[in-house]
Amino acid sequence: MSLRRTWWSLALLVAVAAPAQGQRALSVWLGVGSPISHDSITFARDQVEAYGALQLDLPLLPFALRGDVSIAGGDLRDGTRNAIASAVFPLRLPLVQPYAMVGYGTYDWGKSFEHRGASYGAGVRVQFGGLGAFVQARRHEHLDRTIATLGLVF
Repeated sequence: MSLRRTWWSLALLVAVAAPAQGQRALSVWLGVGSPISHDSITFARDQVEAYGALQLDLPLLPFALRGDVSIAGGDLRDGTRNAIASAVFPLRLPLVQPYAMVGYGTYDWGKSFEHRGASYGAGVRVQFGGLGAFVQARRHEHLDRTIATLGLVF
């Protein structure tokens, strides 16, 4: 393969794998979530979950890395605290980006009944320049529940 062809191939790879316009390599995700049960979502105060994440999205990788933290059930000390590391597989389109994710983390972090388990899900991110919005559903096998989350991406 000639040097010229190698450079063109590399340029094409970067162009195809690059994040959508306005998307940063490191993004902050903030949202609220609630369990999905019997095809409905209830935002009862004791069921609402605060969600925060940092996502690293490098152009040459086919996936992003995300660290999630969620707190449910009222307050930081008595509520359920979960920390999950995930791989996110986005379909990199200019405005709307559907994605799938798989993760592994700690549930009830810092408590005597702390457990580890897997999670998986899917979502959609809509990006408008430096601000975005997302909706996702994630199944937590250890908790035996699915959480729907709605939020903003900065």
